[in-house]
Amino acid sequence: MNRLLSAVRWEVLVQFRQNIFYAAIFVAALWSAVLFQVPDTGIVPVLVSVLFLDLSIFGFFFMAALYYLEKGDRVLEGLVVTPLRVVEYLTAKIATLSALSVVVGAVVILLVYGLSIQWGWYVLAVVGMSVPISLLGFVLAARYNGINEFLVPGVFFLALMQIPLLGYLGIWENLLLYLIPSQPGMILLKAAFVGAPLWEIGYALLYLAALIFVGWRWAEQTFVRVIARQVGNG
Repeated sequence: MNRLLSAVRWEVLVQFRQNIFYAAIFVAALWSAVLFQVPDTGIVPVLVSVLFLDLSIFGFFFMAALYYLEKGDRVLEGLVVTPLRVVEYLTAKIATLSALSVVVGAVVILLVYGLSIQWGWYVLAVVGMSVPISLLGFVLAARYNGINEFLVPGVFFLALMQIPLLGYLGIWENLLLYLIPSQPGMILLKAAFVGAPLWEIGYALLYLAALIFVGWRWAEQTFVRVIARQVGNG
């Protein structure tokens, strides 16, 4: 536990030094200014769309950026001789990025909408989207040499993840949407603002649990391979 807390404190410091917190403040201010222009009668679908499209998934790119930063500084190699375990390394990053997503989204909601949502579902929605997407960001980043190579497949996966928004807006409603990994997050966001059927919430929670379990194992295995490759090339 002490190692994990130390890792979290270090992550906060690193992200602060890399201006990630300032970027989050800018995003919150920008979206708040934009959403202030939306009439009250139409704010819910627009706000949910913004939370889904942007504020819940920026950990995807931040995770990749942090990975490439540490790779360039040869930090990953140094982890071999420290007592920090893989799960603690990943948990520290995921926890800080997910907490940042929750806070930024909450600030925007409070500024443009108020308190009258189901906050428990909101937190579960954002964490449920942020954790798998950040883990995916790490796995994808480890497959490429730099951020420029990462961007093309990264944008493709993010575009795929945003398809459930079409169902929420009534543009394309199909049972296939329930296979997309981001659909559970959309359901929980909807539950936070307007409610959702119990069966949908149950499906969302089970699917998210499976995604997080699989994503975590995948990221751990990727991390081990990256460490072995870097040490072998050192």
